[in-house]
Amino acid sequence: MALPRIKHYLINEKYEDPGIVIEIESLGKYILFDVGNISRLDRHLLRKITHLFITHTHMDHFIGFDNLLRNKLGKPHTVDVFGITPLSKNIYCKLQGYTWNLIEFEPQLIFKLKEVDGNKFKYYKFDIKNKFEKELIKIEEIKDDILYEDKFFRIRFAVLEHRIDVLGYSFEYKPRLKLIPERLKEFNLEGKEIGRLKAFLENESNKDKSFVINGKEYKYEHLKERLSYTIDGYKISYITDVIYSEKNREKIINLVKNSDVLYCEAVFLDKDKEQAKKVYHLTSKQAGEIAKAGNVKKLIIFHISRRYGKNYKAVLKEVREIFPEAY
Repeated sequence: MALPRIKHYLINEKYEDPGIVIEIESLGKYILFDVGNISRLDRHLLRKITHLFITHTHMDHFIGFDNLLRNKLGKPHTVDVFGITPLSKNIYCKLQGYTWNLIEFEPQLIFKLKEVDGNKFKYYKFDIKNKFEKELIKIEEIKDDILYEDKFFRIRFAVLEHRIDVLGYSFEYKPRLKLIPERLKEFNLEGKEIGRLKAFLENESNKDKSFVINGKEYKYEHLKERLSYTIDGYKISYITDVIYSEKNREKIINLVKNSDVLYCEAVFLDKDKEQAKKVYHLTSKQAGEIAKAGNVKKLIIFHISRRYGKNYKAVLKEVREIFPEAY
């Protein structure tokens, strides 16, 4: 069975500012990874953005924050933002670059930030009704690589090196258990009982346990096989602005492994690998090797150096020598 429609694409051409969009219209979730030049994105889409994940705040990954802010004004909204220190400082400075003396007439706009800072998560709030002051909400220990999670999907992260710390991301839409309506009729289940059954079957700790239907006990395994099916999950990873080192390579492969789609920079041709090393970026062959080692299904390259002009076919050709399913 098919997943809900998950639409994903590069914001710009492969040789322009990096960034991708993930749209899940059925859930009302609209996600941006990086916010460089976003002028090509429709303003109606920008108004819908619910989550923003920043790798780092070099200009080509962050200059579009002002554009996003401009399109968010005038409508009550909360945007969840994620990234690594010093993102809270960078956002604060952006917001304080404007004068907010007429905010009593503005609908409430809030940016909620979850920032990776060493071994801590720091949570901040920037509220237009408080003139976007930087408010520290709480601090907690980082216990795993999950940066965000809800009922439908999670975002994992890895701290990578680009001479500064940057984040790599993986979006994972969770496998979903679905009940088979025709077969539910065999058990005369309806209303709240269907909800209770679904919750029972979704919890794998209930294996070997029983569920009572009309006074009769049925084993977890029997009910799951007879009354349900599972929609496979879907994984999209996003890697940009990283040096090819053993430490980075290991972290990236662990993060992106088994991705359905990997968006990965391929900034330089292999002949320019010394330049790539000097400026902390990946080459075409390095991107292909990572995709192959990570067992990803499809690789989409981007962030290609302008030194090769608008023709990126030479870069793509080198990638495909190692990983044929590259685009």
